Amino acid sequence: MIKHSPDQLEISDFMDPYLGGLNPNNRWIIMAKEIPWSQLKRIYERNMSFDKGARPKPARLVIGALIIKHKYKLSDRETIEQIKESPYLQYFVGLHKFQHDQVFDSSLFPTIRKRLTIKDFNDLSHLLQSHDVSIDEQSELRDEKGVESDTNSNKPEIENSISVDATVAVQEIPYPTDLDLINKARIESEKIIDILWEFVKTDSKKPRSYRQKAQKEFLALTRKKKKGADFWRAANRKQLQYLHRNIGHIHRLLDQIKVGIPLNKRFLKLLYVIQEVYRQQMEMIEEKKNTVGFRIVNLYQPHIRPIIRGKSGANVEFGAKISISIDQGYSYIDHHDFEAYYEGEEEIVKKHIEAHKLRHPHTKLNGIVGDKIYGNRNAREVYDQNDITFVGSPLGAPPKDPEKIKEREENKVIHQKLRSHVEGKFGQTKRGYGLNNIKARRSDTTNSWIGAIFFIANLERFMKGIFFDLFFNIYKYDLWALVTSIIEAGIGQPNFKGNKETFFKQTLISVIRGSFPILVLGLRNEYFTVNCDRPRGA
Repeated sequence: MIKHSPDQLEISDFMDPYLGGLNPNNRWIIMAKEIPWSQLKRIYERNMSFDKGARPKPARLVIGALIIKHKYKLSDRETIEQIKESPYLQYFVGLHKFQHDQVFDSSLFPTIRKRLTIKDFNDLSHLLQSHDVSIDEQSELRDEKGVESDTNSNKPEIENSISVDATVAVQEIPYPTDLDLINKARIESEKIIDILWEFVKTDSKKPRSYRQKAQKEFLALTRKKKKGADFWRAANRKQLQYLHRNIGHIHRLLDQIKVGIPLNKRFLKLLYVIQEVYRQQMEMIEEKKNTVGFRIVNLYQPHIRPIIRGKSGANVEFGAKISISIDQGYSYIDHHDFEAYYEGEEEIVKKHIEAHKLRHPHTKLNGIVGDKIYGNRNAREVYDQNDITFVGSPLGAPPKDPEKIKEREENKVIHQKLRSHVEGKFGQTKRGYGLNNIKARRSDTTNSWIGAIFFIANLERFMKGIFFDLFFNIYKYDLWALVTSIIEAGIGQPNFKGNKETFFKQTLISVIRGSFPILVLGLRNEYFTVNCDRPRGA
């Protein structure tokens, strides 16, 4: 029987589920209890003045809003709206009661990004790492298992090691072409002429810029189907002639101004960028080349550079290049630059080592895991000087001895498994948190945006460590039954011979790392004795 209900309830008739309080098992409630807010506050406020300026927003409110924004990849305005609508999010950012007003205006986000640097976010991440309970469990496991005396010395050393790699944080800009860049520069130069002319306004006529003719020619050029190298060179030169005329008009109008300049900071910056774009484009045309130093690809973000990556999906990417290191599951940005650089050079490798020393002054770095770029001869000299083992592809021709070939293949498998952590971190930050679509416009806010993304990824790692302790105490017996059934289905009836408590902890650590099936198969010989004569299911 169909029951008819009214299309819309009155607000007074709606049953409010929060009259009885918030659900303590909600993920935001759990996260709010586990995050060390007071210590995060000290890092946030260390660069702020306590005796000058307006009273700042609470540190928990600011950091909590950043976490919500980047966790869900929200815009600044949408972040404020989400907090305004959800009592759980308001509890998370530290409010004492639900309010219908905005916690702060969305225009404050750019100021927050200017205030927080990559170093600040690295320090916030290191604070989370120092409070991670799962890392303490792993150290206990190593103490329980000890170091075997008969360990093969030819195996690569991986304990107390970091995985390093580099990628590009792709900026959200239109794919640049020289013709589009010159056309935008011409349009902005015409706006500057209009502003200066309104300020000067002499008896003479307004300088002629031929803007309608230039725009008509630009549109006609973009509609042509066959476009070779000679076509592009001629089209760029034609538009550069219009731009050159406009720059000359701007200089003459500026000469007529006796006191002050009627251009704000935005147009002053654009004027400098337009002249540099004209210089670079003319240099490439006159010398018949396709590259130029410090090449500008976006008029409004002149700090962005093309980064040659050589990837199958995108040969060239536009954004900041960052070198990160994975330390016990936590990722840190050890070097970043908008200019292209070679990540395997000595200075970059030394920065990875120095950054680890600053984070762990009492722990020696034993190994660095990297691809072939980090295994060049100059980098290996740095490793030898610091008594560090490089885990990666060896130099020289492949060996011919069958035993050495087998050993090399085993090391290659270990290297690929270790490398998967840093590659997975890039996938997590790009697909999950928007590292491949940075929307900040300034260089400093872009760096802050990138740092915030890796901080959120580290926060996720931190919460997995919290759940590690929870699940270990609650589900260890169910886990034992699950592992036993998996191995029994594959190899027969297991007879446990190891420390069951140690096995539980190591299994849960592997679940955190996302490698549970590999761990069950890899540790079966260490923790189980199997009767191979016993038929399956018997």
